[in-house]
Amino acid sequence: MKKNVLASSVAAALLGLGMVGAAHANNVLVVPYFTAQTEHATLLNIVNTDTVNGKAVKVRFRGAANSDDVFDFQVFLSPGDVWTGNVSKGATGAAQLTTSDASCTKPAKSVLNSTPFVTSRVDSTLSADGKAEQTREGYVEIFTMADIPPYLTGASGETVNVNPLYTAIKHVSGVAPCTGSAWTGLDSTAVRTAITKPTLDTLSKDTTDPAAVPVTIKGLAQPLTGGLFANYTIINVARAGAWDGEATPVAISSVSTIPYWPQIATAAASAEQYTADPLFRADSVDANGKSAPGEIAAGNYDLPDLSTPYVAAGSPADQAVAVTNALAVTSVTNEFLANADIQATTDWVFSMPTRRYSVALDYTTTGTDDGRRFNPALDGLWFSADNTAVSNRLICVSGVTASIRDQEERVVTVTTEVVVSPSNLPADTLFCGEAGVLSINGGAVVPTPTVNASVAVTDLDVPYSAGWITLATPGATAAAGLPVVGQSFSRAAAGDSFFAASWDHRSVQGAAQIANIVP
Repeated sequence: MKKNVLASSVAAALLGLGMVGAAHANNVLVVPYFTAQTEHATLLNIVNTDTVNGKAVKVRFRGAANSDDVFDFQVFLSPGDVWTGNVSKGATGAAQLTTSDASCTKPAKSVLNSTPFVTSRVDSTLSADGKAEQTREGYVEIFTMADIPPYLTGASGETVNVNPLYTAIKHVSGVAPCTGSAWTGLDSTAVRTAITKPTLDTLSKDTTDPAAVPVTIKGLAQPLTGGLFANYTIINVARAGAWDGEATPVAISSVSTIPYWPQIATAAASAEQYTADPLFRADSVDANGKSAPGEIAAGNYDLPDLSTPYVAAGSPADQAVAVTNALAVTSVTNEFLANADIQATTDWVFSMPTRRYSVALDYTTTGTDDGRRFNPALDGLWFSADNTAVSNRLICVSGVTASIRDQEERVVTVTTEVVVSPSNLPADTLFCGEAGVLSINGGAVVPTPTVNASVAVTDLDVPYSAGWITLATPGATAAAGLPVVGQSFSRAAAGDSFFAASWDHRSVQGAAQIANIVP
């Protein structure tokens, strides 16, 4: 289901976020879960339905534990193009992306296919195997950073020419060239300098020329046309199981900049203007409200993220508020199947893709400092020191309660009858990690019996073998809810035959919308 941004009119003007409609562009997509655990693999398809413009797209895989960046790259889609990739467990134990797709990427396809997912941002206290495990589950962010139109123009009156970047990424006989100075010219901070000086607001297009096209800088144009969607399939060939789903889109309009950063490791200039991530910011605070600056220097490849404004006047805090408002729900409902007669098991996945911008975990802390780092501009809206805690190096959220029914109208109404294990957390803490898996009657087995999750797992034991559950998901501001997306995954067997089923969570959108931060 599409998530609509319901921010105030002021926030919409500032941030370029609005209600979904024909004029709005789906520039941001979230795949709620990927896994490469045991025999599982995740297949990802990204489709450009714009048959005129190419797209510069950022793809970022984040770990299930605390949303750590474990692999990111750029894809350049031709008009009408589809990019496909497969994530599975590689030879090193870390997740590994493989793609045979002919679209352009940065870095090149050969580099992507030979590079395991990266462990430099995960918990450094883990063993090599433990670090590799952290890369094998999580969620995926997909951003349209720029349109790539077939023609160039600049200030009013300029001659319209063929866009050499478009030529570089446009398929010829089924293969994109990925060559030329326009292509290699993107690998420099000069791209950002050109985008910000002068600003796009000072430029215009030649409206007197019928062939006039949007303003382009380095072959990149504002991502106004949208048109992306993505699908994913989790497959276990050995047990003949497969689940599929759609990426959750967030609609963005009124774009007034080009949110493109080069795919290079140098430090991103003025990064705090473009990200709300507490681990990248100097104004972050700990759980006691004391100053605790972020310990990671943001690189160019870290941008954009879900808090990066798509308009020049927006702030990262405003953007994080608007996107979180769009995703926040006050309850989640779905079915479960755990009938032992057919070997049925069920795992529910809950991703909170914007929690990172309110609270992140600093792995370098010791002693009484549990490592929680808050963005003070967002602290207390959805997440706070009061409704979060750290358990087993995972940030967990409390206040989540379950109402459980079987298929014959019987109901568990007393929360204390539900056992959450293994954990020393209270029974109203069902969300641990940022792509957490809730195993229904899984017997506290890790990896879980359905999707073999092991990074961020909670077991919920209930007295029924089948039925449905509603989870109340209040946030720090109760009526606003929590930014949750995900699915239910079930598996069953009859003799040697297996089958699998998946259902999207049914959610109730947050009743209250948090006001934008900057007036």
